[in-house]
Formats: sequence, structure tokens, C-alpha cells
Amino acid sequence: MWLKLFFLLLYFLVLFVLARFFEAIVWYETGIFATQLVDPVALSFKKLKTILECRGLGYSGLPEKKDVRELVEKSGDLMEGELYSALKEEEASESVSSTNFSGEMHFYELVEDTKDGIWLVQVIANDRSPLVGKIHWEKMVKKVSRFGIRTGTFNCSSDPRNSEQTTVSWLVPAQLPSVGLSLVI
Repeated sequence: MWLKLFFLLLYFLVLFVLARFFEAIVWYETGIFATQLVDPVALSFKKLKTILECRGLGYSGLPEKKDVRELVEKSGDLMEGELYSALKEEEASESVSSTNFSGEMHFYELVEDTKDGIWLVQVIANDRSPLVGKIHWEKMVKKVSRFGIRTGTFNCSSDPRNSEQTTVSWLVPAQLPSVGLSLVI
């Protein structure tokens, strides 16, 4: 009986030590100062906007740095680790690009033939402007790329085999015609 109790306590002790060991590794990887508070007053306007984006908050109606700083303060304490993560995430999202498909064969080669993940494709009809503007498309590309969704634009006017039939064939039920986007899985 005592032996079973001893082994049970030993088991919990080993689990406790292993948990602390793994916490120490995480603490070491995030940095010694990851839990220190950062004063938002010392940050640039761009860094404050990046933090708000990472927290999922909008700042469109705030033209001054003071207003953005107050919103950061109201949304919670800012840790140095969070600031570091936000800046790393912004660096990674700046390098994200969207594929411009040169034609139907290029599309099939990258999307259909390889079945490489999920794609969000903006289909632009012949001689028309895209339904999602360039600025909004770039924001959408940055946001969906975080989840591993690849993006591309297919301009029907640039397809060498362009015809009315080609444009109509892109209007399939998997598409969202109201926004001109097609989700290819």
C-alpha cells in the first residue's frame, strides 16, 4: 500500500518537474524580457498599428498617434514578447505575394493539377475592373496567408484563349459572384 502511494507521488513529482522544464524552454525561446511591460508612448505610430492589427482591433477612425496609443492601452497591457511577435508577424506578412495567373493553363498547373492546399482566386471578367479593390485585396491576402491559404488573380482578358465561353465557365457555384472571388479546394 505504501509502495503504491510512494510511486504515485513519485509519478506526480516527475510530471511536475517535466512541466517546469518545458516551461523553462519556452521562457528561454521567447526571451528573458518577454514578460516585461512596454510603454506604448515610446513606440512609433506604425508599431502601434501593427499591435492593434495583431489584436484584431480596427484603427481606421484614429488619425493621430495619441488616439491609437490610447486604444492600445485600453485593449490591455503590452508585453515585450507580444511586441516582438507582432513585429515578426508583420515582417512575414510583408513578403506574402499573390499569384497572377497568365492563363487557364497556368491556373490548372498551379491549382488544379497539384491540389496544393486551399486557394482564394479573384476572377476578373473581360474588360472589367476587379470587384475587390487593390488595397482591400492586399489586406485580404495578408490576412488569409496567416492560415496557409494561397491567393491568386485570374484576369480573363489576359488569357490567350480568351472568349465569352471562357469567362462564363469561371462562374461556377463554388464562386462567390457578389465579390468576384472563387475558393478552390
